[in-house]
Amino acid sequence: MQNKVKVLFVVSEFYQAGTQRFTYELDRSLNKEKFSVEILCLLPLNSSNRFTDYYYLKHLELGTKIHFIDEINQLTVPTFSQKIKKRLFRTPYADERIRIRSFFDEFDSISVMGEYNFKEIYKYLTPENRRKLLIHIQNSKYQVKQAYASFPKEEVFHFVSGFHNGQIESELSEFSTFKHTYFNLNFKFENTPNKDAYLKSTSPKIGIFTRLTQAKPLDPFIYAFQLVLDQIPNAEFHIYGSGDPEKEGVSRYVNQLNLQNKVFFRGHQESVTSTALQDNLDLVWLHGYHGLPGGWVGFDISTVKIPQLFWNFGKNEHAKSYPFFPMFNSLNDFANKSVEVLTQTEVAKNLANQQFLYTDEHYNIDKNIQVMEELYSSLEYSEKSKK
Repeated sequence: MQNKVKVLFVVSEFYQAGTQRFTYELDRSLNKEKFSVEILCLLPLNSSNRFTDYYYLKHLELGTKIHFIDEINQLTVPTFSQKIKKRLFRTPYADERIRIRSFFDEFDSISVMGEYNFKEIYKYLTPENRRKLLIHIQNSKYQVKQAYASFPKEEVFHFVSGFHNGQIESELSEFSTFKHTYFNLNFKFENTPNKDAYLKSTSPKIGIFTRLTQAKPLDPFIYAFQLVLDQIPNAEFHIYGSGDPEKEGVSRYVNQLNLQNKVFFRGHQESVTSTALQDNLDLVWLHGYHGLPGGWVGFDISTVKIPQLFWNFGKNEHAKSYPFFPMFNSLNDFANKSVEVLTQTEVAKNLANQQFLYTDEHYNIDKNIQVMEELYSSLEYSEKSKK
């Protein structure tokens, strides 16, 4: 049997967050008859007092071998014989980092899951291993201005991201040249039910799934909800996500607008889709960036056919426009479209169906995993042809 292509994922931790989920979706979707996957984690388990290492056991259940850098990155201690040779003949010691360098030698591809993890391993990579390197972009320089500060800009790196042509040139404008493979936040569609009734409700529910943090502002949504109430007085706004609304300043907006009996903080949810269906949400509001949902939640919600509208936080001039993912920067337009979706059942049904069809075509990993399988295989072939 032909040897499997050996892929190493480099992660920072196993929290229940975007990059970590992306890594898990890849791990469980690659054909394990052709690919073997191992993971190098840069932080010890249980290193956070806020988040649990949710995906650690998930990867182990897949049979994935997990290493921690503190265990791999051990200095090589010279033997007594080597010490004598150095003293008598000035024979230099072997590379004290030979253990971690040799570890990377074992793999055909080294996938850095998140550009922010690059600097933690690059110094240990030989020139041969740098040619195996893939950098999965998980943020944008519009979110983190110094995202690529640690990259030597004269070197040619191979990036993997959901940026289209035009967008990626803008994103990586600091680099003189680079390689790029388009692969966005694909995930496995679960066998979940869909929303099947879009009947006009006297007390419609709007929901948002997020983390309560200043990095994900909620004030435009709360102001828009006040405008919705002018037309639908019995509407409710349910805010799902971890974080303290008082400490994060969200309650201040609610109290200023006297919406305490209309806005409900529901806390962290284990399953976004299950909660959205069980609570019978009529509309979901979310953050949008560059014309698309700003994370996994938007695509998860698409799979259960609940209509969504987005407040546009990413104003990239190269962003594509997707009419079925409506983006707004006007409170009045956002509120009016929300009222239309909540009061016209055919509008709600058609919007949800278009969002489902696009997500199924472009984000269903079972349809698109061959992109990464071909890329990993080409790296293996390229390295073997050099030997």
